[in-house]
Amino acid sequence: MSRRYCYVATGYLVRDGKTLLLKHKKLRMWLPPGGHIDEGETPDEAVLREALEETGLEAEFVVPPREPVMRLGRVESQHEPQRVQIEEIPGHNHHIDFIYYLRAKPGAHVHRPDESDDIRWHSPEELGLPHVPEEVRDSGREAIALVEASTRNP
Repeated sequence: MSRRYCYVATGYLVRDGKTLLLKHKKLRMWLPPGGHIDEGETPDEAVLREALEETGLEAEFVVPPREPVMRLGRVESQHEPQRVQIEEIPGHNHHIDFIYYLRAKPGAHVHRPDESDDIRWHSPEELGLPHVPEEVRDSGREAIALVEASTRNP
């Protein structure tokens, strides 16, 4: 049986040394905001849209895109994800997930019960608690470190 894939974008939103995680309704896991990339949408657009839809927060990239490349016409550069991973989702297509580390803009996050069962900020220490999956723990800590370093050294 061949695997089927769909594309998703995930954003670790960081502010004040913490990252925002949601308790996913279907998977019952604490995860960063993210979701499917819609037709006609870039991964950059998708990750910012998903962050806003799921948390009520606007976000920004901390790593600038590479300079535009010219090859047989105009090519627009996108932000490089910090990681790309393939995730096996039981009962669904495998996800090819573009993972980004983002700075959350000022404002209060919003819990949207249609999107998640809970939402809360996690410090690097709180990411070590048993409810946080290992890959989320590691990526969350890395996101906090990168965003905090970019804030100190713009």
